[in-house]
Amino acid sequence: MAPNAAPALRRELGVMSAALLVVGGIIGSGIFFTPAEVARGLPSAPWMLGVWIAGGVVALAGALTFAELGAMLPDAGGPYVYLREAFGPLAAFLLGWLILLMVASGAIAAVSMAFGNYLGRFIDIAAVGGPIGVAAITIVVCTALNILGVKPGAMFANVFSVAKIAALAALIAAGLALAPTAPLPVVESVPAPAQLPSLASGLAAAFVAVLFTIGGWQQTNMVAGEIRDPGRTLPRALAIGVALVVAIYLGANLAYLRALGRDGLAASTAVAADTARIMVGPGAATAITVAAMLSVFGFVNVALLANARVVFALGRDGTVLPVAARVHPRFGSPYVALLMLGGWSLVLLFATQGALGPLLSGVVFADWICFGLAGAAVFKLRRLRPDAPRPYRVPWYPWLPALFVFAAAIGVLSAWLSAPKMSLAGTAMLAAGAALYKWRSTAIATNSSAR
Repeated sequence: MAPNAAPALRRELGVMSAALLVVGGIIGSGIFFTPAEVARGLPSAPWMLGVWIAGGVVALAGALTFAELGAMLPDAGGPYVYLREAFGPLAAFLLGWLILLMVASGAIAAVSMAFGNYLGRFIDIAAVGGPIGVAAITIVVCTALNILGVKPGAMFANVFSVAKIAALAALIAAGLALAPTAPLPVVESVPAPAQLPSLASGLAAAFVAVLFTIGGWQQTNMVAGEIRDPGRTLPRALAIGVALVVAIYLGANLAYLRALGRDGLAASTAVAADTARIMVGPGAATAITVAAMLSVFGFVNVALLANARVVFALGRDGTVLPVAARVHPRFGSPYVALLMLGGWSLVLLFATQGALGPLLSGVVFADWICFGLAGAAVFKLRRLRPDAPRPYRVPWYPWLPALFVFAAAIGVLSAWLSAPKMSLAGTAMLAAGAALYKWRSTAIATNSSAR
């Protein structure tokens, strides 16, 4: 490195670490709870499994589409870079703006709060301020860990990814192989089929829940600047990770349905723990609760690791928050971006007392606008740069990426149908981001011309 060269991010991740990051970025707390949301909106098991299969197809189509983009543009920031190169800096800024302002930071705050609630079931946490104190400590610890470099953060994430895979595999094996040790629960509060929402609205709500649960695979693209030989490694990691998660999710839902049935699943508030209790006994329910707690903690770590790279890329472009582009001279991490993301997550945590669920469900629509546009970048970049090196090309082009973009549009529409007020809030956030970008661009241009 030249004496005056700025420190750069280090390429230290191989296929296995990257694939486990895919798994860690997808499997958070959702699979332990959201199948109940799907069951509440749909009349029978075939409909429920069909929505999960559809979500798996969307995830695979998106991962293979993003694999071409990541192999072609293997830089930190992932979707941010794709939008910038295909649709210009404003589209990229709005993605980074949403990730920093609410999508990532809000998820980190809410999921950290869930970890605090879990931990409070096992030990007395009053001394640290209860669940919100545990949540704050979780964010601080994960932020500090990732400042030490991508390798420690990824190794930590890998341990939790392996643990959650093992726990869910054991649950699936028990659910499919063992007979229930207790009768299926009698549920009084579940609506009769005639009282269910219309099939259209039920499918919309279920699809949003599935997209939320099966999303996160794109986070590995955000650390493409730290993956070895990304043209080969990234596509393999995405394919392996998403295929593994889809198999786990389908197996878990089959186990839930076998143990609880549609009505029991719809009434459950902790579907994995209830399934383990019915199939094996109370001890297994406790073990699954611990696994869910560890899964939540691992998700916070991966969310910080991956999304800080988007904030880093936003700062590197220099229009807004250029300080976010600083790299730690010793650890090679985007430490300012990590501090910004972790710090804003703490602000949201204390400002809302961790009650971010309704807002997060509404912002899903804005998230999928950005990722749908990032998928559409495949078409734009093939026209703009037909001769650019592409170590990997998405199969079945243009149909597979078109499927993903269409599914993203359906996801946005579904979010509007299921949470219109929160979707309006997301629209307001996008408008505010566009106004901020315009103001900063004008100020920079004015200062430049005055010199």
